[in-house]
Amino acid sequence: MNLNELKKKGYKIATNWQECNKKSIFLINSSNFKKFENYKNLALKKKCNVIICNIKFKKKLKQNLIKYFFYKNQNDLNSIAKIFYDLNKLKIIFVTGTNGKTSIAYGANKLFNINGVKSCYIGTLGFYISSKKIKKLKNTTPSYFEILNLLQMANDNHIKFVFMEVSSIGYCEGRIGNLMYNYCILTNLESDHLDYHKNIKEYHLAKANLIRRHKLKNSILFLQNDNLKNKFKYFNKQLFTQGNFLLNNKISIVNKSFDKYLIMTKDKSYMINSYNDFMIKNIITILMFYKKIIKKFPSKINKTLFPPGRSEIIYNKKNKVIIIDYAHSKDAYENLLNKFPLLNKYIIIIYGCGGNRDKTKRSQIAKTVSKYTNLQIITDDNPRTEDPALIRKTLIKYSSNPIEVPNRKKAIKFGINYIKKNEGILIIAGKGHEETQSYKDKNYSFNDKVISLNYAKNL
Repeated sequence: MNLNELKKKGYKIATNWQECNKKSIFLINSSNFKKFENYKNLALKKKCNVIICNIKFKKKLKQNLIKYFFYKNQNDLNSIAKIFYDLNKLKIIFVTGTNGKTSIAYGANKLFNINGVKSCYIGTLGFYISSKKIKKLKNTTPSYFEILNLLQMANDNHIKFVFMEVSSIGYCEGRIGNLMYNYCILTNLESDHLDYHKNIKEYHLAKANLIRRHKLKNSILFLQNDNLKNKFKYFNKQLFTQGNFLLNNKISIVNKSFDKYLIMTKDKSYMINSYNDFMIKNIITILMFYKKIIKKFPSKINKTLFPPGRSEIIYNKKNKVIIIDYAHSKDAYENLLNKFPLLNKYIIIIYGCGGNRDKTKRSQIAKTVSKYTNLQIITDDNPRTEDPALIRKTLIKYSSNPIEVPNRKKAIKFGINYIKKNEGILIIAGKGHEETQSYKDKNYSFNDKVISLNYAKNL
């Protein structure tokens, strides 16, 4: 029996052994035989007896209880995908860039939904159909066949637009396969993932190749940063920039107060509750995309466009403010903090840096944070397998007024007690929406917002 016949019999591809059943074809995309054997045995317990795997394992396997199919390369995987997936009705939007991917992809999905246009979101915060979260995802950009399964689910639910975060690492690891986009939104090109790409030139090249190699003939590119337009001249008339959008639509942006902006077009005005002008820039990007696709400005905008843990004010009373954010690069911290000196308030930040990631950015982050804050409480982020004390030591070295509190929960308690006595703005940065903290090879339950709100009861 071949794969076409199995498809006719109702078999579906699974990429996770937990989701396998007797009508599953388990695709194990690993070149590690020990991992393959482990996953295969777990799938067998789920009564799955059809497996697709790397051809290098062929000589080691006996086709008795299990029917095997083999692939050599990405072309083979693409051929398998053609058999099982019909996604022609979907309009796919890649959202990529150094900062703002989640805010734009998540926010655009929300904007479409609250204005009656069916869409879905795939990215850091999980998989959403309309505004309902369907599942968590391990990576910003999941594996190729996991993405295909999500897209098929979206298609089956009559979704038209798919907003999908695409990371440079996901692209380089082949996780988007031969998926082609109808539209692409590029936020910006700064510095990130140098632990993977080795240098900024290679990182930027990966982004450029992603955009060039996955475009359809008439794909449209939207740029948040006008300075990047010379890199993408080959889009010709299919290139749209935020600067031109603001100019052509005579849009004005007025900062009404610390946490309120008014965005005005010729016929519409939108009050946006945010203190962060970079978040406003993201909202403008979302509006630019909406206006081009829907041919008019949205009738509704509300606070649900902001994803959890992105410049999120969780407490604002009695001259005491607590903010949660996900910043984890120099530029993200710059965008997060640059407005605060204008407020003439005492600014305290709690932050660390993740382990097993680009070490060169730690000193840059510490210098940027020190530039805009009065007190830096240095704590652990996700140290992973690195020595957390050494990560903290680097941050302390390049900080202007640091206090070291290694335990993140105690650091949050310390910061909240500080503003209780002294007033000011407390920023808890680096983890945002995350619900775990990673030490060595273990993940522990941890949520900045939940812990902060618990201590804030005493303010």
